[in-house]
Amino acid sequence: MGAPKHKWTPEEEEALMAGVLKHGPGKWRYILADSEYSSVLHSRSNVDLKDKWRNISVAATCGSRKKAKQDDDNTKALTILALTNGDDGGQQHFALSCDTPQDLFTSVDNMILEAITNFEGPLGPDRNSILMYPEVDANMQLNMEQLVTSRLEHLINIETIVKIEHRYSISQGYAVAKAIAEAELAIAEAEGAAREAENAEAKAEAARIFAKAAKKALKAYNAMQLGK
Repeated sequence: MGAPKHKWTPEEEEALMAGVLKHGPGKWRYILADSEYSSVLHSRSNVDLKDKWRNISVAATCGSRKKAKQDDDNTKALTILALTNGDDGGQQHFALSCDTPQDLFTSVDNMILEAITNFEGPLGPDRNSILMYPEVDANMQLNMEQLVTSRLEHLINIETIVKIEHRYSISQGYAVAKAIAEAELAIAEAEGAAREAENAEAKAEAARIFAKAAKKALKAYNAMQLGK
């Protein structure tokens, strides 16, 4: 028989949340091996993390918000992430039923990129400046600080942004790729509009030909009637 399980502490829950934000849902082994969280979660196993993640996700869904405010604040980001990404290995996925983003990660990434793009100054914004960006600041109640930090690391890893001396900027490669994609989309839309115009013109020409043939047939019919 294994050792009896003890109640999760707020510190353990926060470490689990931060680990999920950094490594993603289901990456329990990586979370436990991460030096940032291993000291707090040293008495927990992969199964413990998995079960706790699922329990928090279910308990804090939109239909059960009668929990204490402090607990709700601690678990809201976890809930949204669980609802957005589900668990690993074919675990149950939960559908959002409240006014929360359907894809939280994409939404936050877009806010970060917007904050960097719209930053006024000779250098890019630092993390605090991004957190003060109006859209980000308006969502701070969703543990946005931890989530933004995690997504900044992710965007750096996939080379969407670069970090130099605590300042963030859009990477040239991403900017070029985005410009090319936007140009290709514009070309595709223009080609689509041209095809629609061609189809409309072809239909109009067919209508003109039909009208002309009908008029000619009617004229011939009237002449035949007069000849009787």
